[in-house]
Amino acid sequence: MVAFGGLQKIADAGIAGFALQNATPNILTWTAPNDGLPHRVAVFGGVRCSVAETGGVIQINATDLAGGNIARQLDAGGHGVGSFVFTSSMILVQPGSVVTVQQSSALSLGAATAFAELWGS
Repeated sequence: MVAFGGLQKIADAGIAGFALQNATPNILTWTAPNDGLPHRVAVFGGVRCSVAETGGVIQINATDLAGGNIARQLDAGGHGVGSFVFTSSMILVQPGSVVTVQQSSALSLGAATAFAELWGS
């Protein structure tokens, strides 16, 4: 595996992706080493919508260096048919922080698949 600016791939949804659900499941999770050092995390991905969707918001959650909550929206959901790329997000997280890419609103109508990778150090 090739490092990206010192980052390494730490989790991914695989080639098949993650089918969005009428629920709010975790898509990817990684725990930063609890080594007393800050850690960097980047998420890249997108959504392929095959049937127009209602809901399906995706966000990243973690703990910042000061102990506060990070909750950043990656994808607003509610897409028509097509492919939609996440805005990449790069954050610094606290040692031991659990980093989660989560479907934060249920997909009440439609069919969509999320594709995502977490890169970190």
